[in-house]
Amino acid sequence: MCGIGGMMTRDGGAPSEAVLTALINALGHRGPDGEGRYRAAGLGMVHTRLAIIDLETGDQPFYEPEGAALVANGEIYNYRELIAQFPGQPLQTHSDCEPPLYLYRAFGADYAEHLRGMYGIALFDPNENRLLLSRDPFGIKPLYYAQTPEGFLFASEPGAIIATGLLAPQVRAEVAQELLQLQFTTGRNTIFTGIKRLLPGETVIVVEGNIVERTQRSALPKNSVVAQDEMTALCRLDTVLMDSVAVHQRSDVPYGLFLSGGIDSSVILACMARLNDQPVRAFTAGFPGTGVHDERAHARELARYVGAEHVEVEVTARHLWDLLPEIVAFVDDPVADYAVLPTYVLAAEAAKELKVVLCGEGGDELFAGYG
Repeated sequence: MCGIGGMMTRDGGAPSEAVLTALINALGHRGPDGEGRYRAAGLGMVHTRLAIIDLETGDQPFYEPEGAALVANGEIYNYRELIAQFPGQPLQTHSDCEPPLYLYRAFGADYAEHLRGMYGIALFDPNENRLLLSRDPFGIKPLYYAQTPEGFLFASEPGAIIATGLLAPQVRAEVAQELLQLQFTTGRNTIFTGIKRLLPGETVIVVEGNIVERTQRSALPKNSVVAQDEMTALCRLDTVLMDSVAVHQRSDVPYGLFLSGGIDSSVILACMARLNDQPVRAFTAGFPGTGVHDERAHARELARYVGAEHVEVEVTARHLWDLLPEIVAFVDDPVADYAVLPTYVLAAEAAKELKVVLCGEGGDELFAGYG
């Protein structure tokens, strides 16, 4: 993941370097491989980079010949296909996040409709003096904003907005019940007064520090349900799963998988094994002494069956007490789900050798819990 942030002032002056530095410092843990700044009349943007694609020339911000600038957090999976659509354009890099600039020049504020991926994007057009913020339709990548007397702030995390000192952190007590019932908060409001979320699939246009337009697109295409017999549907499912896993593997750095004993990550592993010549690195968290909740045996057997290199990581009570303060500090948009602990431990182990892991998140929602 990368980090993005910025500020559009109300008076047209350039944001202070102190504000941009505060954003970079707060977002540094999201992008340890580099940082970039854009500062102009009325607007400043920052980027902290986790380098995955185009390691040599993919530093942000990106610029296009007519002056638009962009910072992005995410992965644009169809970037190769998008580059092919603009053979005459002088792209400066091989990054997956540069093509959206040229989509903007071709399609204006509707540019995000052509993206396939997970992303939070900030794009500034100095000719129109407008800022566009866009979030992927599934809401995988986060993007937050706040409107203050000084201007419009945005960032990948609420804590980065608070770090600027332009908004005092004040917790909304009324969200406690929602958090405890659902394990997270929903909709536009966060737990902090004045800090909002961009909704999944939303693009907002900001002029002189004020939102002047909102549009939103669905994650699912309209009229997409087609009656099919079971075998046809299964064959189609196999095709789209393989295609999805293949584009998720577009990376210039090594990648692996978080493997549980469940259906979702097991299917992803099977697809990866079919697509890769080398064994997949699969990481599984285990809970010693918990019996049925420890899925390592099933994961181990599946990894052996497909020829994956299996890494088992034990999560104990000591991890809870040692890591809980650190985890809570990172989750500034709270999630009351115990799974954040084993996921954090697993990520720490995988990060010793990898920057990218695939996982089975979303399967329960997609297949309605397999009920």
